[in-house]
Amino acid sequence: MDITIVLRQMFILFSLMSVGFTLRKLKILDQNSDKLLTHLVLSVVLPAAILLGVTGASGGRGNLYLAYVLGISLLAFVITGVLAWTVSRLMGAKERTDKGALASIGMFGNLVYMGFPLILGLFGAENMFYAVLFNFISNIFAFSLGIRLLTGAQGSLSLKQLVNPLMCTSVFAILLFMLNVRIPPLIEAPLSHLGNMLTPLGMILIGSILGGMEVKEIFFGWRVYVSIGMKLLIAPVAVFLVLSRFVADPVLLGILVVLSAMPTAPRTIMLCIRHGGNYKMISQGIFIATVLSILTIPLVIHVLGI
Repeated sequence: MDITIVLRQMFILFSLMSVGFTLRKLKILDQNSDKLLTHLVLSVVLPAAILLGVTGASGGRGNLYLAYVLGISLLAFVITGVLAWTVSRLMGAKERTDKGALASIGMFGNLVYMGFPLILGLFGAENMFYAVLFNFISNIFAFSLGIRLLTGAQGSLSLKQLVNPLMCTSVFAILLFMLNVRIPPLIEAPLSHLGNMLTPLGMILIGSILGGMEVKEIFFGWRVYVSIGMKLLIAPVAVFLVLSRFVADPVLLGILVVLSAMPTAPRTIMLCIRHGGNYKMISQGIFIATVLSILTIPLVIHVLGI
């Protein structure tokens, strides 16, 4: 593995995060601007990025094979999700929003900002559609189960709760993907500009939130470290041990393991701000997990022989 791929992406992310942190300290950004940025990203930028990621991505592969990869991706996500949920319950947090935040830290990985560039560098553009499918699965869970975890909602999911703009966009994207439909260039161009805003706005938002926190709030709290350890180390190893028994394609196996080792997704904080929840714990988890992943991602790839 070329470690420079990881280091380069980390440098970009932390540079953007430091911009948000500085702007918050200079009082150019505040809590109200964080909410406005969140609404902008979730209502416009993220849907554009989701649609942009599917255009022509299937490469003409048959729907039966795509369904197979989708099923394997679902299994990989479920393995991580079950581990994250179990660990969050065993740590004894009292508030349901705290339990949900801990579960989300361990469940949803940074696929777009870190996962996609790493997969592109390690496995090539011809295998990016595997990452796109895994991101489909993650999106569906994030915009349904993820929201309920963050808000501490109880009871079963209803159809009304599943119908939201991001979920509808994800379903529409899956249909485009399965039908191998390309978005017309005239529409793709503005979508590309909007989608490219996802990384800078997302990381600036995280930096701004961290800038509004005390130092002790960023680094203290043992439960967050346990969830991060599960996400960065235990989850990818578990995915590898299970999937290696029946997934013969080393490329597919490697991509799913690498994506399972990604640190906590920045979109989690956006969903938390919009729908409610412990956004400080989520911000703490994203920051610490991203820092530690500089070491854990190469370690996982080396130990598992990806």
